[in-house]
Parts: sequence; structure tokens; C-alpha cells
Amino acid sequence: MSKRGGESTVESSFAGGDTAPRVSVVVPTHNRAHDLRRTLESLCEQTLGVDEYDVIVADDGSNDDTRSVVHSFADRLRLKYLFQEDLGARAAQVRDNGVTRLRNAGARLATAPLLVFLDCATLAGPDLLTAHLRAHTPPSVPGRAIAGYVYAYPPRKVDDPSYVPPAGLAEAVRTLTPQQVADRYRNEPRFLDPRHGEFEKVGFDLGERIFPEELFWSSNCSIPAVDFWAVGGFDEDFRGWGLDDVDLGYRLARNGTAIQVSLDAWAIESPHERDGAVNFAGLLRNAESFFAKYRFAEPSLELGWLVLQSPTEPALCTVETLSRRVADWTRQCAGRTVTAELEKAFGSIAPDARVAVLGAGAVVPAVRQSCVLADFDRQVVDRLVADGSRHDVRHNVGIRTALPDKAVDTVVITSRLDGLWSDFGPAILAEARRIGTGEPVRTVDR
Repeated sequence: MSKRGGESTVESSFAGGDTAPRVSVVVPTHNRAHDLRRTLESLCEQTLGVDEYDVIVADDGSNDDTRSVVHSFADRLRLKYLFQEDLGARAAQVRDNGVTRLRNAGARLATAPLLVFLDCATLAGPDLLTAHLRAHTPPSVPGRAIAGYVYAYPPRKVDDPSYVPPAGLAEAVRTLTPQQVADRYRNEPRFLDPRHGEFEKVGFDLGERIFPEELFWSSNCSIPAVDFWAVGGFDEDFRGWGLDDVDLGYRLARNGTAIQVSLDAWAIESPHERDGAVNFAGLLRNAESFFAKYRFAEPSLELGWLVLQSPTEPALCTVETLSRRVADWTRQCAGRTVTAELEKAFGSIAPDARVAVLGAGAVVPAVRQSCVLADFDRQVVDRLVADGSRHDVRHNVGIRTALPDKAVDTVVITSRLDGLWSDFGPAILAEARRIGTGEPVRTVDR
């Protein structure tokens, strides 16, 4: 069956009967017919009955054999093929955000309550769909977002020349079944998911992480459709590679969706060429959009921004490591107030001055000045808000805020930041000088 509307075509096949599917698998692609064939072959070999899932291939204007490859599976899979026409001069612009756009378009065609996103050239293990379904049982409201395990995914450092894949992997992926490949290489460290060490640190319970969305990658993941659309799906303003999946995970987590990992819902990333420089450029571009959208609303976002100031891509999960340092210091200085420090500092500040306080604490003296009060402790921020503070209260360390340049006359930095100074002092001073018109006032010499 074929439906045409504007610039896209949807073609469907109904292998497996008319039973409503329990899972819809969305696979975006562009001019990768050979890789797509291997992915679809792996989806034919699922332990889940073919009548319980459908596969939606979202094609971004391919001009190779992609269409014929999809048609060749019409009698083996319940398929929907969405073809986005080549738009000529506009195609490059559209394709720049093609993956996020296509994932959303594929998800709109889904009728199953559970969405599984699988990259083209990612080969599904035989129990992948069964395991994703099991991870969502029993269902919850909000639901869970499951990060599936991905063998042979190159390290997230996209331009790492030291990475060498396991010997013979490309040939094995080409000639063996996913199960055979996994059996052959699963004891090879370079074959493991690059997130494996981070999973192990928390006993494979991502609820123990401060920033679990850092490990939520769209190459193999599942989300209840109702939760996916509750946060608007993938953000199509992202361009090129990087952070679109972390952004989705961030919104899901803030909406109450628990992010978990499933080792049983495994897949294998087929070796293929990557342009590390282009990918890293896309990552930095998307990072600007990410931070602008959320306006540095919490310390983890400040830390993410700081990490990406490095001229080279940082190691995986640096944000989590730094977030734990902030969390440790937050526990150590719980209850510490800096009222006396602030009283002394404000005594030398003009009554009509605009002031920002970094490390404000929960008890702020009555002052005439209009203030921005920033603190890294969520409980302190909540208390200030609950007490009806007339000031602008923000959940920030002070590494990076959403304040514009020269937004205030004076920035006061208190001793509540002492335990973070060795890690973040230079960044905090730089931010204080950016948002203030004068030199920062430090209540304690460091």
C-alpha cells in the first residue's frame, strides 16, 4: 500500500497479519542500502513473533538501492517505508537535521505503545525486542526510557586515532549472525559498549547517577510512545551529529521518566567510516543550542558547558564525575550559612547597585540592593524560593549562568564555594567578570 502526501511517500506491507503491534521499531537511513539490509535481516530473526512488532524505515532521500532493499523484506517483516523526497537545493539544509526529523516522522507512523529506535548499521541481537518489552514490564506512569547495550560502538571520543576495533570484526559482522559475533567477541574489551565501565560503577542501575541522560544514546533505545510525545520527541533544531539523544533523555528525566539500561536488549554497531572532525563540530554546534535552550538551569548544565570548552572532545562521562564532586561538597557544607560574610560585603556596596551572589546560602540578610542569588544546593534554592525571597534565585554554582554580559554592578563570591575552588575557581572568576562591571568581591581570601 502506498500513500503520497507533498514531499513524502509512505509504503506499507503487512507480513505477520493484522494484529496490533506491541513494538514499533524506527530505523532512519540515507544511502546505506547494504547496512540497512543487515539491520533488517537482524530484525527478521527476533524471538518476538513477527506479528507483535512493525518496522518503520525512514529514508532521507536515498538515491541508492534502499527502496528495493526495503521491498525485499515485505514478506518477512511488517514494514512501513517513509521516503522523504530529494528537495534539491533545500535537501542539504533538511538533511542536516535529517536524523532527528526522520526519527520523529517515523514515530508519528507508529501505532505500537512502545517505540524502539535503532540506527541503520546497528544489528539487533535476537532477543532485542523481547528484552526491550520486558524492561517496560510492569508499565509505569511516567514510564521508563531504556538504553540498550551496544557492542562494538567506537569510543565517544569521535576523533580518537588510538582506537583500533577488534581484529576481524568487520568480516565477522558481514558473514556471521549477531549472536555468533557476540559469542566470538564478548570477552574482548574493545568489543564492549564504551559505556560499560560507567554502567558497572553504579551496578547497572542508572538511577544511581546524577546525570543518567549522558548515557542515553539513540543508536539502541526504547521509550513508551506516550512519554516520547509528552516531551515533544527529538528536537529537530539540532543539526548534524551529537547531543540530540542526550537532550531527549534530559527532557524525559525532568518529566519523571526513569532512565535505565538493559544488557539483554543488545545490538552490535557495524564498523563504518566516521568523520571525526565533522562530528565534533556538530557536537559543539548542538551544545550551543542545548545550553541556550535550558539557560544553565542547574549545575550539571554548567559543568557540561565547562567540559566542552576543551579544544578536544572530553572523555566519556566527565560531566558525571564533576557533578559528583559538586554533590560531595554540597553534603559537606549542608547547613553552612554566610550571613555574616554577606552583611560585611554589602556594607561597602552602593544601595542602588545590582548585585549577584555566588554561594548565597539559605539565610540572606535584609539588604536594599536588588540581587541575583545563586547557590549550588537545590535545597537551599528551594528554601529561598519558599521563603518568598524578592530576589532572583538561581540553581547555579557560578561557572556559567544565563545572565547577560555586565548584567550586574557587583558579584560577591562567598566561602560556600571554598570546597569547589580548586576545581572551578578560575571558571567562577571568569564568569563573575563576565556578568559584573567591576572586579568580584570575595568574602574570604583564597
